[in-house]
Amino acid sequence: MSREQIEAFLAEPRNAMVGAIRKDGRPQMTPNWFHWDGSRFYISTTKARRKYENFSRDPRVQLAIDDATGFRTVLVDGTVELRDDHEAVFEQFKALRAKYGREQDDEAFLAELRRDERVLLVITPDKPIDEWTSWGPPG
Repeated sequence: MSREQIEAFLAEPRNAMVGAIRKDGRPQMTPNWFHWDGSRFYISTTKARRKYENFSRDPRVQLAIDDATGFRTVLVDGTVELRDDHEAVFEQFKALRAKYGREQDDEAFLAELRRDERVLLVITPDKPIDEWTSWGPPG
């Protein structure tokens, strides 16, 4: 896929399979909503989730964003930064929710982030978009 096709593909509401590394070295995969801002991916999780523990220990990640019905896929290797400073990354949390049609009042949303001990996974790809692995026909 071209850069433009990848950008359009990532703008669609779909899941990213998030691959972390468990303590014993085996992969841990989970489907998650994501937001791509053109340079980083943003994924919400909580401190109670296994992926939070895994990324606290080892920040390496692989994302697989797939469209099984259209036979399109994008694979991205990167590094995770864990952000729990809700006010500082509030706009990214909001953009993530808005992409999937889940907007709400800012104060209520901020209270929910705190209550649920939400963490934002900020994922920086290892390579530029033109070097990612991707395949499939145009959208």
